[in-house]
Amino acid sequence: MKFKFFLRISAMLILWAGLMPHTAFAQGAVHGTPEDITLWQFIQAGGWAMLVLGVLSLIAAAIIIYDFMMLKSDQLVPTEFTENLIRKLDAYDLQGARQMCEEKPNIISSITLVGMDRRTKGKVVTRESMENTARKEIGKLWQNIAYLGDIATIAPLLGLLGTVLGMIQAFNVISYAGFNLKPIMLVGGISKALVCTAAGLVIAIPCLSFYSYFRGKVQAISDTVEAYASDIMKLIEEPLQPKKNEV
Repeated sequence: MKFKFFLRISAMLILWAGLMPHTAFAQGAVHGTPEDITLWQFIQAGGWAMLVLGVLSLIAAAIIIYDFMMLKSDQLVPTEFTENLIRKLDAYDLQGARQMCEEKPNIISSITLVGMDRRTKGKVVTRESMENTARKEIGKLWQNIAYLGDIATIAPLLGLLGTVLGMIQAFNVISYAGFNLKPIMLVGGISKALVCTAAGLVIAIPCLSFYSYFRGKVQAISDTVEAYASDIMKLIEEPLQPKKNEV
C-alpha cells in the first residue's frame, strides 16, 4: 500500500467535510447549550486556523496509519530470510541468492541485488553501490516519520497564530465599543483564541508521541540493516578476490 493512497483518503475526507451542510450547525452554535456543541461548531469557533489544523490532523492520521502498517522489522528486514540469504552467499550460490531476493522484495534484498549487479565492476564500486542503496532505503523510512515531526512543530504555531488573531479581534471590539462595551461582545475573540491554542496542542502532542515511537523503530531497523549489510558486502566481495590455491 502506497503512501499516496493515504493522502488521497485524507483529501476525500477534507472534501467531504467542506461539502457538509453547516447552516444548522451555525444556528445551533448561537442558541445551543455547551452540551449541544458539535465538532463542526467547535471548528467554526476557531476560525480559518481551525480548518488548517483540521487538514493537518487528517494528514497526521494517514501518516500514522501508514507507518504502523509499513514499519515492521519482519517485513523490511526479515531475519529468517536474511540468514538463509547469507548462507547461500557463503556457499557462493549467487544464482540462488538472486532468486531469493527477486521473490521477496525488502531492504536487504535491494542491497544484495545491487551488490550482485555491480560485483563485476570491482570492489570499490560494489561497496559504494550497496552503501548508497542502504542509505536510500533507510532515508525513505526517516522521511516518512519526519512528516509527523513537522506537523508536531507547525500545529502549535498555527494554534498560536489563531490565538493572536483572536486576541486582536477581542481588543478591536473593546476599541470600537468604548463605553458601550458588554462582556458578551468579547466572547467571539476570546473563544477563537482559546480554541486555536487547544486544537494546536491536541494535534501536536499525539504527533510528537508517535514520532518518538516510530523514531525508535526506524533506528532499530537501521541498526539491523547496517549489521546485515556489512556481512553481505563481505560475502559478495569475497568471490572477487583471487583464491589462494589459484596461480
